[in-house]
Amino acid sequence: MAKNVSIVFLLLILLSAAGCMFYYFNNMRAFDTESVSENVDFEIGKGESLFSVLERLESLSLIRNANVVKVYVRFFNSSVVKNGKYELNPGMTPFEILAVLEKGRQDLYKITIPEGLTSRQIALILKKNGIISSEDAFGDLLKSTELIQSLGVAGDSLEGYLYPDTYYFQKDFPPEKIISHMVQNFFSVLSTIYPYYKDFSPGKMSEKIILASIIEKEYRVKEEAPLMASVFYNRLNIGMPLQSCATVVYVLTEELGRDHPGRIYLSDLELESPYNTYFNQSLPPAPISNPGKVALDAAFNPAQTDYLFFVVKNSDAGTHTFSSNYSDHNQARDQYLSGFRSK
Repeated sequence: MAKNVSIVFLLLILLSAAGCMFYYFNNMRAFDTESVSENVDFEIGKGESLFSVLERLESLSLIRNANVVKVYVRFFNSSVVKNGKYELNPGMTPFEILAVLEKGRQDLYKITIPEGLTSRQIALILKKNGIISSEDAFGDLLKSTELIQSLGVAGDSLEGYLYPDTYYFQKDFPPEKIISHMVQNFFSVLSTIYPYYKDFSPGKMSEKIILASIIEKEYRVKEEAPLMASVFYNRLNIGMPLQSCATVVYVLTEELGRDHPGRIYLSDLELESPYNTYFNQSLPPAPISNPGKVALDAAFNPAQTDYLFFVVKNSDAGTHTFSSNYSDHNQARDQYLSGFRSK
């Protein structure tokens, strides 16, 4: 009799253990075992506990049972999850999800920002790639006094300081961090170009960034950028209008919202705008683009010349003829136009 009771008791224990094991392994399976749903954005805040994370994972139908996973963690895995943004999937098992959260592996997307774009155009690229959700919010941050001061920029906007480069960002990355990263990259590059830039007054610094933004839109051949810079500085020194076509294009596209023009008409040169350097003698009030290294180098290290003019010499090659007086400039322009008409 006693022997039979012992056998029954042992069987109950084994059945109970088997039931526990089945319950355990069943709840450690992926939540969605039939079909893989779309990825779910999941963010872990700084200092958030693992148990809190597990409970939120269950509420989002990413794991089956938070309590079971807690038991696993307590006895078999001392997990430490890292804060940040993740893309998780219901087809992942709790083991796979924990592995991702422990390693802090987050999907990064390669974003290339070309030279010479405005901040509006940069924001559109970031939004198109899912890095930011609103270009308007991005633009507003560029005028944030607090952010501008924290980045050591003198002025009322960060236009011109968003350094064009290839970046790796997460989806829905905080826009203020994107801006900060790009501006810090700008100053890192600038320090290699002109280590003493901090010696400039805010006004002088602003002048150089504005000029770099214009040079960025004007040059096509790297070697000509410092020569263009010398033309603009020489004009400023004698109170002569810069007469940059790039500033007129800025007025047409950024202020009037038109498509990029195939050509500029005489009527365009008369458009009333503080950015139109044909209409005004002074510099534009702010950069017209975000310049790259070549344009920045030219603005901070211009060639020493007496040039006051430049005109296209070969439109295919992007080369120009530089002149010191109006007579030579007219001759170079006529020579280009005669060649253009003969094609």
